[in-house]
Amino acid sequence: MNTYQALLGRARRAFAERGYAATSLEDLAKSLGLTKAAVYHHFPSKRALLEALLEEGAQETEHLLAQPGSLKERLMAVALAYRHQVEPLTALMTAHSGRRGGDQEAAQLALNAMLRGMEQLARVLEKAVPGHGKPLAVVYASIVHGTYMTARHLPDHTVEELLREGVSVFVRGLPKNEPA
Repeated sequence: MNTYQALLGRARRAFAERGYAATSLEDLAKSLGLTKAAVYHHFPSKRALLEALLEEGAQETEHLLAQPGSLKERLMAVALAYRHQVEPLTALMTAHSGRRGGDQEAAQLALNAMLRGMEQLARVLEKAVPGHGKPLAVVYASIVHGTYMTARHLPDHTVEELLREGVSVFVRGLPKNEPA
């Protein structure tokens, strides 16, 4: 793995574990046995590192949504990929939580990434359910993000199990075994 990819991987984990505001480039450099100058060679700022991670996630999502397969299969692939991406919502919240009111530019980057993700999903969902793409994109994203947050605290359930159920209900509705 090259230094650029190693930095992305380490930053992805650090942002997920500690949050954007609590992660420093110096800590990332030390954790990889690098100098801070080596980090700056690849990323001029922590914000640039966040931007690269958010862009990587957006490209992966776009790629997965464009794959052949049923809507359910593509949405499930996106939901599973979310585990390895920087979560824009979490990045947004933790960028706001830093000293002196947080990093507003990073918060804006995260918000823009979140909106881009909603637009990506809305385009696909609009084809499946015309006139409802935007609100369905928000509902789907809530199911996925909520699944990951819930699975961290309820060890009796796996992410995969909850995503299978959540995406299935999202695409097909509740089973018709019980009267509503």
